[in-house]
Amino acid sequence: MPNQSTTWPITGRAAAAALFGLALLAGSEVARSQPSSDAGPSPPATIRIGVLAFLGAEYSQEEWGPTARAIEAGLPGTAVRLLPLDHAGLERAVATAEVDFVVTNPGHYVELETALGVSRIATLESGAPVASAVLVRSDRTDLNSLTDLAGKRVAVVGTTAFGGFQAAWRELAASGVDPFRDLTLDSVGFPMTRVIEAVVTNRVDAGIVRGCLKESREADGTLTPGALRVLAPMPSDATRCTVSSRVYPDWPIAKLRGTEPALAKRVATALLTYEPPPGGAGWTVPLDYQPVHEAFRDLKIGPYEPLRHISARDVLARYWQILALFGIALGTWAVHVLRVERLVRRRTAELATANADLVGEMAHRRRIEEQEALHRKELDHAARLAILGEMAGGMAHELNQPLAAIVNYADGCAVRLAAVPPDVAALAEGTRRIRQQADRAAQVIQRIRAFVKKREPAQTRLDLADVVAETVELFEGPARRIGVRVETAPAAVLPAVAGDRIQLQQVLLNLLQNAADATVGSGPGPCTIGLETCAAEGGAVVAVADRGAGMSDAVKARLFEPFFTTKPDGLGLGLALCQSIVTEHRGRLQAQDNPGGGTVMRLWLPAIGEDS
Repeated sequence: MPNQSTTWPITGRAAAAALFGLALLAGSEVARSQPSSDAGPSPPATIRIGVLAFLGAEYSQEEWGPTARAIEAGLPGTAVRLLPLDHAGLERAVATAEVDFVVTNPGHYVELETALGVSRIATLESGAPVASAVLVRSDRTDLNSLTDLAGKRVAVVGTTAFGGFQAAWRELAASGVDPFRDLTLDSVGFPMTRVIEAVVTNRVDAGIVRGCLKESREADGTLTPGALRVLAPMPSDATRCTVSSRVYPDWPIAKLRGTEPALAKRVATALLTYEPPPGGAGWTVPLDYQPVHEAFRDLKIGPYEPLRHISARDVLARYWQILALFGIALGTWAVHVLRVERLVRRRTAELATANADLVGEMAHRRRIEEQEALHRKELDHAARLAILGEMAGGMAHELNQPLAAIVNYADGCAVRLAAVPPDVAALAEGTRRIRQQADRAAQVIQRIRAFVKKREPAQTRLDLADVVAETVELFEGPARRIGVRVETAPAAVLPAVAGDRIQLQQVLLNLLQNAADATVGSGPGPCTIGLETCAAEGGAVVAVADRGAGMSDAVKARLFEPFFTTKPDGLGLGLALCQSIVTEHRGRLQAQDNPGGGTVMRLWLPAIGEDS
């Protein structure tokens, strides 16, 4: 063994084992003070200890000789016989009770503890860690990590060696490498130095050995220093050697199930009280081998091999309570699902009946809405005719003016034709003016026809300034007839809006007519109504102001109700229709007090984008 010394931390079960060791020491002192007749049964003449010969039988005799002599010193008159064996041989010797104690690596011990009931009585303090070192030639620059071993040939003493394979197997698996699938394993057998020879002679790409074996071979001169290096070194405070895996507790000595407890106590006492020479290996209280169990559990080997092949019977035997609860829960869930499905079917039928009723009601409501829309169109047309009736006198005046002008220009042309020679220039000017007045009369008639014509509303992109200007022209005749003057304040720029030109003209004419009716007779002075346009609130505004008596709050609250009117001969449909038209245009129509007296009707329409 390497001449290094290390002490493992004692936790958990190790603490209990420490107390047990102290009790053994105390017991040994008491035994020495008692007469020999009270010392219990005499130990056997020969104690057989099976040892795992990972470096060969000769090396094992030399390595474990001090341990045998320590036991012989503690048990006078007893001879210790060392039996170097491989894994299989040691397991057979334990099974057939051919040995009294075993000394083996921690992995093999865990297997024997689970399968054959051996129990450790002490743990070795050798200073050489139980870990794996993956060795490669120093000139192999292509191998720098465990994953680089994929597809390579790797030498091992055997797949049952803990430090010589299983500890490295755990690290390979953590790196995503399956040694049985991704590597070509070459089992060279004991002693472990054969693995080093296979790597040095380049017969394999890499080899797995126990930690510190490379350093010890370099120290005794059997391996050239620097010829090999450790692949993927893992830092550890437990050793100064370079290793490729986690470090595990050192080798234990364990008694068989049939070994006398009194003999085991005396052997443990002899080992715990043994003082090794400087640099030699000693023994300490049994350490905690839980890290070995964790490694085996990760790899699903040894005592945890059944985890790889769990049968239905094993699952049933191990988890029958959970499975029973799961079955009860599944049955409850099935009953609940059936109940819910029945409720869903019942509710679906109810909903189908309700849906049929709703469809019928919606169809009835749709028919009513269509009738209301038809009635609304009729009322809309009737309102336009009513407005036109009120404007009829003004329209006649509008037509009389161009007709009278045509007559005058025609008479003038006749006079000039009678002159000798005829005034050709004057005749040309007269005919031009006749044509101009005829076009003016035609435009008046065209506007009236478009206004009263029945048609479907069509919203298009409109310049509201043009709509307002045309409406004012239509209203100028009726306004002059009743002595009202329209003062306009157009905005320099108005955003475009979307709407139906005729419907918007109808709204504006209604507002102008109402403003004129409120202004006429309201007091001395000229009768004027104002019309102003501006851009505001992301849209365009048209404000029509009168100089009448204004409105009370009660009138404002009912202003847009159908059939509500303040005129003696009014129908109460004008503003209701205007409000409906404005709502369809996504706009607002509001009545506000005029600061100078009277009322301001404010129409707002949303602007549209350039690409609309």
